[in-house]
Amino acid sequence: MKKNFLLVGLILASFGAYSFQNTHTAILGTEVREGVSVVINVTSSNGPVAGALVKITNNGMTIGAGTTDATGKSSISIASYNRQFVQIEVSHALYKNEKLIDVILETGKAYAVTMKSKSESAEVITEKSEEKVVKIEEKTQNANEKAEESKQNAEKYQENKTAAEKSQEQLKKEQEETQRLADEKRKNAEALQAEADRKKAEAQKQQQSAQTVVKDKETEVNSEAKAREEEAKKRQAEAEARQKALENEKVVNAKEEEARAKKEAEAQQKAQSEKLEETSKEAKEAEEKAKEDKKAADERAKAEKEKADKAKEEAKKAEELEKKEAEGVKEAEKAEKEAEKATKEAEKDAKEAEKVAKEAEKEAAAAKELEEKLAKYDDEQKDIDSNRDKLKKSQKKLDDKKKKGKGLDKIQKEQDKLDEANKKLDEKQQKLDEKRKKAVKKAN
Repeated sequence: MKKNFLLVGLILASFGAYSFQNTHTAILGTEVREGVSVVINVTSSNGPVAGALVKITNNGMTIGAGTTDATGKSSISIASYNRQFVQIEVSHALYKNEKLIDVILETGKAYAVTMKSKSESAEVITEKSEEKVVKIEEKTQNANEKAEESKQNAEKYQENKTAAEKSQEQLKKEQEETQRLADEKRKNAEALQAEADRKKAEAQKQQQSAQTVVKDKETEVNSEAKAREEEAKKRQAEAEARQKALENEKVVNAKEEEARAKKEAEAQQKAQSEKLEETSKEAKEAEEKAKEDKKAADERAKAEKEKADKAKEEAKKAEELEKKEAEGVKEAEKAEKEAEKATKEAEKDAKEAEKVAKEAEKEAAAAKELEEKLAKYDDEQKDIDSNRDKLKKSQKKLDDKKKKGKGLDKIQKEQDKLDEANKKLDEKQQKLDEKRKKAVKKAN
C-alpha cells in the first residue's frame, strides 16, 4: 500500500513540475485548456518564402510546428492551449532566423513574419563573376606583351656576353701556388669539422631518443587521464539521468511533430539551395578558366624574363672576370686565413658536441627514472580499475531491479551509495593522474 502511495505521489509531482510557470501558481484541475489553430504567413523582399520551418514554443518546449507552402503560409493546430505566452520561431537555409516573442495565440488569426536573405541572389553572383573574368583577360594580354619584351632583352644580353669573353690564362698562373697552400689548410679544417659534426650528431641522436621516451610517456599519461575524466563525466550524467527517471515517469512534448516538420522544411530548402549552388558553380567555372589563361600567360612572361636575366648576368660575369682574376693572389691569401679560422671553429664545435653528449646522458637518466615511476603508478591504476569494475557490476544489478519498478525507496538509497563510491574513486583517480603529470613535467 505504501508503494502505491509513493508511485501516485511521483506521478502528481511530475505533472506539477511540467505545468508550473513563474507568473502564476496553478491549482490542479482548475486550468481550462482548449485547442487553437493559427496561420503563419512568411515573406521576404522577394515575396512568399516556401519551405520555411515554423515552431511555436513555450518555455523552450515545442508545442506546435509546420512548414510553409508555395504561398509562404503554414497552418498549425495545437490540441491543448491555455492562453500562455509563446514564441513563434521561423528558420530557412537561405534566410536569417526570425522570432516573434510573447505572443498569445487566437484561433483563426494570421501572424506575419518577414525574413532577410543570408546571401546574394544568383543574378548578382553571375554579374560579379563576369566582371572578374573581363579584368583577368585584360591582365592576361598585358602578361603576353611583357613576355615578348623579355625575349628581345634576352637575345641582346646574349650578344653582349659573347663579346665580353676573353682568355685569362696568364693571371691564373700567378695565384695557383698561393691557392694550393690555402686548399691544404682548408682540407685539414674540414677534416676536424667533420669529426666534430659526427660526435655532435651522435650526441644529438642520443638526446632525441631520451626526449622521445619522455614525450611518449607524457602523451600516454595525458591521454589516459582524459579518457578517465570523460568516463567520470559519463557516469555523472548517467547518475543524473537515473535520478530524473525515478522522479519523473512521464514527459509530454511535441518533438516528433517538430522532427517531421524540420525534415519537410529541410527537403524544400535543399531544393532551393541546390538551384542557387548550380548558378554559383557556373560563375566560378568561368572565373577559373579566365584565371588559368592568365596564369599561362604569366608563366610565359616569367620564363622569357628569366632567360633575359640569365643572359644579362652571364654577360656581366664575363666582363668582371678579368678584374677578379687580377686580384687572384690576394684572394688566395684571404682563403688561407679563412682556412685557419675554419680550423678554430671546428675545435669549438668539437667542444660543443661533448657538451651535448653530456646533456643527452642526463636526459636519458631522467627518462629511465620516469619509466620506473610510471610503472609503480600503473600498479595503483590496476587497483582503481578493479574497484571500478566491481562498481559497474553493482550498477548493472541495480539497473535490472529498476526495470521491475519495485522498491524505489531502497533502490534510491543503493543508488546514492554507488554514486558516492564512484565519486571517491574519481577523486583517487584524479590524484593518481596528477602524480603522473608531475613526474612527466619533472622529466622535461
